[in-house]
Amino acid sequence: MAYTLDQIYEALGKIENGGTMVADLQDVIRGTREEAAKNRIEKNKVLDALNLRNGGDPDANLNNIVATLTALQAAGGDPSKLGTQVDALQKQVKELTDKYTASEKLAAEEKAKRIQSAMKSQITAALTDGKAVKPDVFAQVLLGNVSAKDDGSLVYKDGDKELSVADGVKGWLEANPWAVKNDSHPGSGMSGGGSHEGAYSMNELKNMSRDEINTHWGEISKEGVKQ
Repeated sequence: MAYTLDQIYEALGKIENGGTMVADLQDVIRGTREEAAKNRIEKNKVLDALNLRNGGDPDANLNNIVATLTALQAAGGDPSKLGTQVDALQKQVKELTDKYTASEKLAAEEKAKRIQSAMKSQITAALTDGKAVKPDVFAQVLLGNVSAKDDGSLVYKDGDKELSVADGVKGWLEANPWAVKNDSHPGSGMSGGGSHEGAYSMNELKNMSRDEINTHWGEISKEGVKQ
């Protein structure tokens, strides 16, 4: 979906230094619009002089152009420069439009980055509160379950249900107890068990006991979790 400037301003206003960002963005847009308006006025002067701005009778317009060129020649001007001036004005308008489009694209990209960062931060915090064995690893796994609504709030999607990020992560940890630290025996685990080639998959972790996870935690934390 395309965001309006008001929506972008509202979203920026909710983050740290958002007010300053909004003010800076408004200055850029205002300057772009003022410069575009100035060039549009100059361009319209040329079109008005040629009676081409509002359409009308083609024959009459042609006669006006001929009369204008004749008058310029009589005054010692160079009619050939009119086309060059119009082309220059059109180029300037295009450059201003491109700058405005680029500024809006940049604002949208920055917003997407902030949302992504907020998602990961909230998921990691919820996993940490829930005593997950590796919050930063499981945060990447759960990132796809979280999305941003139009008002900027984040929701955790569990099937057709929309939950807060904290409740969604809590439910996930309850459904996957193997991912929770065993505080009653910290650092304990089964001896032996061999080594594992590469990263563990989610299915492999689900089938492991807490003691087995603790035993192989060095490998898990080093290799990460593959989806």
